[in-house]
Amino acid sequence: LKTTMASGSASKFSGLGAEKYGADQEQDANTALLELDKGLRSTRVGEQCEAIVRFPRLFEKYPFPILINSSFLKLADVFRIGNNFLRLCVLRVTQQSEKHLDKILNVDEFLRRIFSVIHSNDPIARALTLRVLGSIACIISERKNTHHSIRTSLDSHDEVEMEAAIFAAACFAAQSRTFAVGICNKIAEMIQGLATPVEMKLKLIPIFQHMHHDAQTAAKVRQLCVDMLPSYPARGFVMVTLHTLSLLSVKTLIDIPQQVELLLHYLQQDPRQAIKLKVLSDLHLLTKKAPHMWAQHNLQVLCSFISITPYDRLKLRALTVLSVLAESSPLITKESSLMEVCLENCYHSNIAISAEASTVLTNLACQLSKGASGKVDETFLNQCVAAVESLLTVCVTEATDQHQLMLKKSLSCVSCLCKSFPALASSLAETIYSLLDVAQGEMPLLLYQGLAAVGSTCPSGLAQLRFDLLDRFQEVSAMPQDKQQDFQVLLTSLVLMACPVPLPGHMTKAFIDSLASDPNHWTAFCVARQAARWGHHAVAVKLLQRLPSLVASEHLHFWLIALGDFCAAEEQLSHVHPDRPQHKATVTLAQACGHYQKGTTALKASVTPTFPLEFQSQFTQLRAELLQAHANLLAACSTLQTCPPPAIATAMANVSGKEIQRTGRIGTQLQQCVAHFRLLSAKYGDLLQASFDADPTTLKSLTHLQQGCLLIAHVVDVLVLHNHQYISADVYNIQWDVPDFSRGESGGEALPPVFQDVLKMVQKTLGEAQASAITHVQVSSVFKASCMLLREPLQFPRYFFQALQSTQIKLALSPSQRSVNDPVLVSTDTQLALKVEGVIQHGAKPGLFRAVNKVCLDVSSTSDSKIPQEQKIRVDNPNNELQELVEPHNDYFSAQFLLHFPFPGNHTVYAEASVIDTSGLSWKTGPKMTLLVRSFDPNVPQPPRHQQPPPPPPARNSAQRF
Repeated sequence: LKTTMASGSASKFSGLGAEKYGADQEQDANTALLELDKGLRSTRVGEQCEAIVRFPRLFEKYPFPILINSSFLKLADVFRIGNNFLRLCVLRVTQQSEKHLDKILNVDEFLRRIFSVIHSNDPIARALTLRVLGSIACIISERKNTHHSIRTSLDSHDEVEMEAAIFAAACFAAQSRTFAVGICNKIAEMIQGLATPVEMKLKLIPIFQHMHHDAQTAAKVRQLCVDMLPSYPARGFVMVTLHTLSLLSVKTLIDIPQQVELLLHYLQQDPRQAIKLKVLSDLHLLTKKAPHMWAQHNLQVLCSFISITPYDRLKLRALTVLSVLAESSPLITKESSLMEVCLENCYHSNIAISAEASTVLTNLACQLSKGASGKVDETFLNQCVAAVESLLTVCVTEATDQHQLMLKKSLSCVSCLCKSFPALASSLAETIYSLLDVAQGEMPLLLYQGLAAVGSTCPSGLAQLRFDLLDRFQEVSAMPQDKQQDFQVLLTSLVLMACPVPLPGHMTKAFIDSLASDPNHWTAFCVARQAARWGHHAVAVKLLQRLPSLVASEHLHFWLIALGDFCAAEEQLSHVHPDRPQHKATVTLAQACGHYQKGTTALKASVTPTFPLEFQSQFTQLRAELLQAHANLLAACSTLQTCPPPAIATAMANVSGKEIQRTGRIGTQLQQCVAHFRLLSAKYGDLLQASFDADPTTLKSLTHLQQGCLLIAHVVDVLVLHNHQYISADVYNIQWDVPDFSRGESGGEALPPVFQDVLKMVQKTLGEAQASAITHVQVSSVFKASCMLLREPLQFPRYFFQALQSTQIKLALSPSQRSVNDPVLVSTDTQLALKVEGVIQHGAKPGLFRAVNKVCLDVSSTSDSKIPQEQKIRVDNPNNELQELVEPHNDYFSAQFLLHFPFPGNHTVYAEASVIDTSGLSWKTGPKMTLLVRSFDPNVPQPPRHQQPPPPPPARNSAQRF
């Protein structure tokens, strides 16, 4: 069950000795470094090698500059005095730890120890040195002595040393403009010279791909390579040269049109199939980089090549280029020759070609739907759907690996079509379902996954299949035991997507009966989780009743109890109805609040250091507060009957000028309710802004919950508090004031249907109002609006159960406190230099939904002692409030702040980090750290801090710092 609650982030290292030393996870950085240093000083080569290969794992666990600098200096010593095998191990460490190289503080000393081996008489030692220098080129790119050594080694007669020099030259050319310009002529002379072996020439040519630092050098290199193509017509030379030119064009960008022309020329003129395949591969690379730089005649040339070539491999590779163009290029239109080519090949005998042609048609249709008109020709759309359906039928005929791969591609096309054209979802879902009877092997599972993709995109597309899917679910028990779990979970998801909420009683009973006899309790939990995610809480409650007693962990026991209480509360809300008496709704809502309070208590008991469940706790706490706010609103609505406005309410309002007095006591209570709902909206906004790792669907759900709070506050304001201002006005004009954190997924979407129904009812009630006086009609409409929002089933977001992306930030402050009660001392006439360092840690899928672009560091301070008023006047801002934006490099960032404390006393410094993603949105991810500072007046004698000499400060511990 832990895998469904959160996804942890773990550093992975594959190397010698990693298994043996896997138990040192709890060691701090200093202890681990001392142990590795002991291994480096060992007289046994095996122990030395074992210690060396463990350094990358140490760097991943403690990526702090002090430790990394010390470690690399020790490795440089080993490289200087060790044998070639130890040097090879050090080389592998530098290559695996490339992102930590810029944290080396003593670069000169590190380079001096490494560079001393370049003067060795052993060519193997020199070759290893050159490769190490190339691996660390990012921090020594402008060292002239290194440049000279590489140039000298290129003239070596030893093959190993020359290959190492070529590797180093390529690394330095990518980093240093000076080296790239200086080595360009020498590389050209070696390629054109007769003394250079052919194999070396083929390795020298790729260096030219790094000559992109200035336009003049790039143009010179390009002209040199183009002139060299006719002179060296051999297959290897042509392939390497064309690929080098393509990579150079990707970096310079301005040469992409000319490179496309050159590649298409070789595609048409060169008869060798290997060169054509390489050309198409390079065209695919250029198309992914800049599809908008293709010309219309380039597209026509590629289409004509597809039509005339008899080779399936070439045709398939060319269609992949067209697929990228159709997905993103603006020059693709339905009038181009692309349509004809795709229609010719979408029914090809080779299933791979037909799948790629159908993908091109799908991408073209989706691209046209995003155009200015947004309309797609119906004939073309029907042809596209027919091609995809034909491909689906062909793919399920055989259970080979190729057919499975093509089926996945065709189902991806179906998902794209349903997303762009929701009206096609029903027919495509029926087509997929009709193929289940003829599918073999793993094909049925893939088809069910395709139906799930259709349902998640457009749930209404599965409505006509719900009874058929339920019959399929009841037949799963006859399947082999190893296949039951996957099919049960998938079919459950499909039925829950297709069925309305609440689920009919006979369907709920069918679910429970099918899973009651299943010995695999994990399947029951998966079904309950899916039911909670799709709002079928009655099913989830039944399944979760027996699971808490079946787990071995106490924390998981309370987690399941909490889930059961939450689902029971949501199931209670389904009985709230606007047409029933108000007191029944109040009782039901009170029971739901009670379930949430019990669930929140159980959830706190399920928290562990590994799984803090912060999002789950905040989400359920806000839901409980929202239900309590609705309960207060219903209680306020009944005030009109028990305590109506007095007869002189209007006169009192006219005299005092306060319109709220027209409504009497109910107005005051409703004002408090509106303030509570707006406060809840702000809290949902804070939770939304803190959910950096949440998937887009979760962000969309949180946005709707936040909008629901604003909506009910708007309804109360329109109908009761300020209804005289909205008579004959448009109530749809609501200032949501909600940032679009799910941009790209739900931006610009219409409001949920229940929100639109509420606004329609409010507009109707407001239109029927004859005057601004408060009557039972307006209050009844408020009650109905609250019931309509409560009846809408809450779909627990995916992030509640599973985090697909994990991003954590750890901060360290320097100077730091030696103990909790020992503040940092600073004089009032000086400033404190505070250094804030941070490390960004990722999970298994970094940047899956959004990535960190910048980190915003906020540093502030408050005084714990009272400052005299006359001293406050002398200083404009006695407290520090500083902010700085830093851009992380290899997941590490740092910033320095100068803080002043002009008054003696104790101060608390707060350092907080927030994240700005690549879209420019700010996320309050934290963490927040504090530092105690005591400022003193240097002119006043200070009492001794200790009666005895203080103990020596502890060793610098990177693990405790972060």
